[in-house]
Amino acid sequence: MRNACRTGLPLVAVMLLLLSGCATGPPAVVPEPEPVAALPEPAPPPVVEAEPEPAPAPPPEPARAEIALVLDTSTPAHAAVADEIVLALPPRRYRVTRFTTDAAPELEALRSRRVTIVAVGPGAVRAARAALPDKPLVFCQVPAHDEALQSGPPIFGVQTLPPLELQLKSWQSVDPTLRTIALIVSASGAALAEEARRAASSLAKDLLVEISASDRETLYLFRRLATTVDGLWLLPDNDALSPPVLRELLAYAPSRGIGVLTFNEALLARGALLTATAVPADVAATVAHVLERVVAGRTAELEPMTPLSAAEFAVNVEMAATLGLPPVALQRWVTREPD
Repeated sequence: MRNACRTGLPLVAVMLLLLSGCATGPPAVVPEPEPVAALPEPAPPPVVEAEPEPAPAPPPEPARAEIALVLDTSTPAHAAVADEIVLALPPRRYRVTRFTTDAAPELEALRSRRVTIVAVGPGAVRAARAALPDKPLVFCQVPAHDEALQSGPPIFGVQTLPPLELQLKSWQSVDPTLRTIALIVSASGAALAEEARRAASSLAKDLLVEISASDRETLYLFRRLATTVDGLWLLPDNDALSPPVLRELLAYAPSRGIGVLTFNEALLARGALLTATAVPADVAATVAHVLERVVAGRTAELEPMTPLSAAEFAVNVEMAATLGLPPVALQRWVTREPD
């Protein structure tokens, strides 16, 4: 206190300086807080791989249907159709065994088995029905199919002739002057004649139909019609036609300026203008279509006869020139519906 009084500072001032911290030492340093260490990231949960789902078992292969293919060997064309049928039936779905009409014992051995028959030709239908009367049957290459259908159900057929409207369209393409056509059939061909009427009507052609009781009457009826027609349509009919009468018709018609449409290519050399025949591959595809439904039991909406959809045509170029028709661009071609 004495010192303070000696310096001339009042005592009160010295006390105030001491109270306010006006001391000669540095101010107290406040320590900074220790840094907080970052917490480690939590480890990801372990990945547990799921067991793979077992692959579904493939569906069992359906049992193959057993097919007895019976061939009428009386006509070489039947063999070509039978070959195409075998190609049209997938081996994974069908097991096909071929028989001929003289294999009655082998066919009869199938009576206790579940088998479906495919018959190619009229003789094949008769042989199959005799040996296996109760088995489902699909037939083709049978012109007189009414008789075949009467051999007892279950039986279904494929038409022998190409679509009649296709025949007329191609005939008109070869002969643009075609207007009036004669068609002579037996009583058994009346249903076919009615179908031909509808086809001709759709193309605005006049079709004169006559019913014949014999081959000689057919020749007589045509001679009577020859003055009023410019076309003769010959359809297969064993009751109305015979080889001698066919030869006479094909010789007489061109002499009257009449073109003839026939069902057999061999008749071109006899004087026919045009032939329309079925296409074997089309017959086979149609048989396969019908057979699929018969094997599956889906026959409720299946017609007794299923039509074809294609036709092969061949033209006698020399006869076309003789009749004064325009030059023919093609001598052979195939037409399919709806071409």
